[in-house]
Amino acid sequence: MITVTIDTSDLTRKLADFPEALARAQRNALKVIGNVVKNHTTEAFRDPSYRPSPWAPRKDTKAKHPLLIRSGDLRQNFRSVVTGPDTVVVGTKVKYAGYHQFGTKNMPARPFFPIDERGQLTPTVQRDIKDNVEAIYKKEIDKVFGNGGG
Repeated sequence: MITVTIDTSDLTRKLADFPEALARAQRNALKVIGNVVKNHTTEAFRDPSYRPSPWAPRKDTKAKHPLLIRSGDLRQNFRSVVTGPDTVVVGTKVKYAGYHQFGTKNMPARPFFPIDERGQLTPTVQRDIKDNVEAIYKKEIDKVFGNGGG
């Protein structure tokens, strides 16, 4: 008769560490998601390719400053805050931000948040988030199970 003994103590220890690694990855992922959205929002003021849709041209063609950048307050005041175990909020306290994002009766919308007309994140932001979050989870899994991931 042949007896095979398998020591599972290392695997058991790694599996015990796994829930904390997932929780750490979740916290880090939320921070990164917020930063990706915030960075894309800020870049929309400089680079039209970051905007979810083209901005209407300004009526006053004699203005010297770039569109939506008179003082720079709006562009410089976006913040990202993790508010719960599965929630991150990106926004600004600049009171007139909504008027520019959504427009008014007398002013066209010039959206800077990377959200399309259906309320979805733009494909570029979704891809950046996916790539960053995958890297975060891979790093945490590798810490638990070794560089091979399993």
